[in-house]
Amino acid sequence: MNSAARTASAQDPRKIDPGLRKKYDVRGPRYTSYPPATHFHAVDIRKLLGRWRERNSLEKDPGLGHYFHIPFCSSRCLFCGCHTFVCTENEVLESYVDCLMSEMQTAQESITPDRPVRQIAVGGGTPNTLSEDQLDRLFSYIHDRWNIAADAELSVEINPRTSTARKLDVFLKHGFNRYSLGIQDFSPAVLNAVKRGQGLMEVEDAVGHIRKKGIENINFDLIYGLPGQSLSSCERSALQTIRLKPGRIALYSYAHVPWIRPHQKKLEEMGFPDQDTKASMFLLMTDIFLEAGYEYIGMDHFALPDDPLAVASRNRTLRRNFMGYTTGRGIDIVGFGASAISSMGSSYSQDEKELEEYMKTVSTGVLPVIRGFLLDQDDLIRRELLLDLFCNFHADLDTLSEEFHIDAVDYLAEDLKKLEPLEKDGLVELRGNSINVTSTGRFFIRNVCMVFDRYLEADDSKRTYSRTV
Repeated sequence: MNSAARTASAQDPRKIDPGLRKKYDVRGPRYTSYPPATHFHAVDIRKLLGRWRERNSLEKDPGLGHYFHIPFCSSRCLFCGCHTFVCTENEVLESYVDCLMSEMQTAQESITPDRPVRQIAVGGGTPNTLSEDQLDRLFSYIHDRWNIAADAELSVEINPRTSTARKLDVFLKHGFNRYSLGIQDFSPAVLNAVKRGQGLMEVEDAVGHIRKKGIENINFDLIYGLPGQSLSSCERSALQTIRLKPGRIALYSYAHVPWIRPHQKKLEEMGFPDQDTKASMFLLMTDIFLEAGYEYIGMDHFALPDDPLAVASRNRTLRRNFMGYTTGRGIDIVGFGASAISSMGSSYSQDEKELEEYMKTVSTGVLPVIRGFLLDQDDLIRRELLLDLFCNFHADLDTLSEEFHIDAVDYLAEDLKKLEPLEKDGLVELRGNSINVTSTGRFFIRNVCMVFDRYLEADDSKRTYSRTV
């Protein structure tokens, strides 16, 4: 397909009706969790840790996934929606590594350390803000303290513009086998506008260094909807991406939430692509990735056919948690670091967000949990349903009935009625006791899931959500 044909296809109203884009362009959760983190509140720490301890005696242990949040960057990108701090002071970074170690030690009072760790993810911020020695010290401690499975996936987010061969070698030394590179866009003009100057050679150098060590598990993160982007610039970024052939691609819609991240307001001076153009950017880049052999995964991911995510998607076993899409069904996520979120069985908890408070609390030997959520039976039922819809675009109500000992059709009767307008609009198909999301409905999957969100109608925090389109 040539450039003109791709652009025409992306803008073809028969593909995604502009009327549907307008109708369903509302604010809503991304469902990284259900209930969404906006509903977390103060929790009884004793009850929370009681639920953690219950997971130690499971007959079939799904294992642990550890997330380590490194909330530091050498400078702030204007589009950033992450919880980060601009910091290059070695003393602060050194103290933060100490705090991560202390938090792990305290957590093991409630989590049996011999539970198998099947996933480790290090994110930020920019993990490679830490020095080689600090990274080495942290990862050595992790390996000493936890039972890391031989086939565990160890992943890290890398910012190519601040990476070095020596830092990459530290990750490689400690067994990291998946690297997620924050590319965002390949256009120098766009990157400079959003304060993320970065050259193509830096990306190529990082990819080349990792591949020379025998690692092929490389992800690229891209963003569409930024100031200065156009259909042609997005096309170029997509083509440069497939030339470097990462195994996975995340294509994120820019989330403009200046009431949460005030630095984003600066971008308003430059102006954003309108909603139709933004949607067309996504469709155009999607066409390019699909044509190159990638499969469409979940809401905003693509993977090559032999990638585990693609295999899980075809088998309808794909899952999603605070670390992103995963093949690890039921894994308990333990988050370490300022603002990190844990998901242990029927509980969520989040660490203190403010750096000073986080470090102060951890130093006293207390878990720095600031808020969380203890799920009831209804929450668990809806979480399972939303996970299947969001990840696999399909939900089998008979399976849900069997798992939770309910009549799911009767239990969700009122919600299923709310699906009828979406069915008329061609977003879903109701066949027997199953819900199937159509190819058009995938574009509006957040809207589909919102039908089953019992908290949304009374949600007074809708303004905290990004737009669904």
